[in-house]
Amino acid sequence: MSSKSQEYDDTSVDSIFKYAKKVINHRLRDFVPEKFLGTKKGNKGNFGDYLETYYFGLKKNNESRPDFPNAGEKGLELKSTPIKMLKRGGFSAKERLVLNMIDYDSIQDETWDESHFLSKNELILLITYLYEQGIPFLDFLIKYVSLMKLEGTDREIVRQDWEHIVDKIRQGKAHELSEGETNYLGACRKGWKEKPVTYKNAIEPAKKRAFSFKQKYMNSILRRLEDSEPIVKTISQLRDNTFDNIVLKRFNPFKNLEVSQIEKRLGIGLNKKAKNYYEMLARRMMGVSAKKIDEFEKADITMKIIRLKPSGMPKESMSFKAFDFKEVAEQSWDESEFSDQIEKKFFFVVFQINEDESVTFKKSFFWTMPLPDRKEAEKVWKKTQKIIHEGVKITRKDGKNFNNLPGSKDSPVAHVRPHGQDSRDVLKLPDGRKMTKQCFWFNQGYIKEVVANHKD
Repeated sequence: MSSKSQEYDDTSVDSIFKYAKKVINHRLRDFVPEKFLGTKKGNKGNFGDYLETYYFGLKKNNESRPDFPNAGEKGLELKSTPIKMLKRGGFSAKERLVLNMIDYDSIQDETWDESHFLSKNELILLITYLYEQGIPFLDFLIKYVSLMKLEGTDREIVRQDWEHIVDKIRQGKAHELSEGETNYLGACRKGWKEKPVTYKNAIEPAKKRAFSFKQKYMNSILRRLEDSEPIVKTISQLRDNTFDNIVLKRFNPFKNLEVSQIEKRLGIGLNKKAKNYYEMLARRMMGVSAKKIDEFEKADITMKIIRLKPSGMPKESMSFKAFDFKEVAEQSWDESEFSDQIEKKFFFVVFQINEDESVTFKKSFFWTMPLPDRKEAEKVWKKTQKIIHEGVKITRKDGKNFNNLPGSKDSPVAHVRPHGQDSRDVLKLPDGRKMTKQCFWFNQGYIKEVVANHKD
């Protein structure tokens, strides 16, 4: 029994879960002894520490076993995670759920079934609280308590993710790891300001990383996704195939077919004038009629449609979210949204515009940005930050505004240009001036190379 022995049985998952549910609609302040109130500020890690210590009566430790090692068959891990309120109503996960640190040495000798990751995270007691900016963590309202068990198709996809990460470490390439390489389970950056560490078989030292469930995957756990449909319907489909291969095989029958032929083969009729026509067609080619693909949402996979001109050049550059000038000015590269965006996994669906203006399906492939290209994108970001610090130079010529932010000729990979709806869609610069919203873009030429270099 724990120090809370009169309130729950620490060998029983049901007893712990029943006790945990008593915190719903309460705040930590309700359970923390008065002498400890107000001794800590702000740090998000404090919420979990206080929850463990003052509500569950657990002693803080760095042991590799679960927090309740004797509960159930394999133990029960306690985790807390913040959610945020959406403007349109409802909630979403505020961030990924960080699990355990990756030991680059010991993990090389592990198997999935006997892995430290599985022994610690197979069953999680998840305490979800509402994050509100500007208030003490002791006053965050606890909204949900749930048991999160790794099972079914999710378990199989997580296993494939784990094995991919471990294989890369065994090859000595931990420094190349990117969250975009996997689906539900990520290898997120941790202690990024610390020096890289060495490990056996390492090609070069690597920054520390931890296993984490991705933010979008957490959304799927916290709430049932609206208008979402899975590609993989049964776990048996994953026994002899990876998720990626299953998706790619769905596209094979449509190679080199004109879009109207694809519609005919699928027995559908889509509105070709719709802005998202090619996105709708791609989903139907995967066997999904809903607006969202369940696995893509959970894995935070970004699907991008690429239409090639007859010359092979993409019809458009590829844009990302508009950025906040002040955030770019104040952040480090590793904290930046653009850094996170380019670490994600992409799924490219490529259509060819022919000389007669007909459009045919060319290829599809999963892609993560190579490390050298990420470093080039980092240079573009840092140059952008430097210009914002120094003051963006805005000139007007022939009725149009021009600025000195990095253009497509300044880098082979990325550039900055407007992403507002019109000239009135603006944000404030740090010096108080207003400027049309800007975002980072992948260059057309870069996308052309990515497509051309991918072999079917």
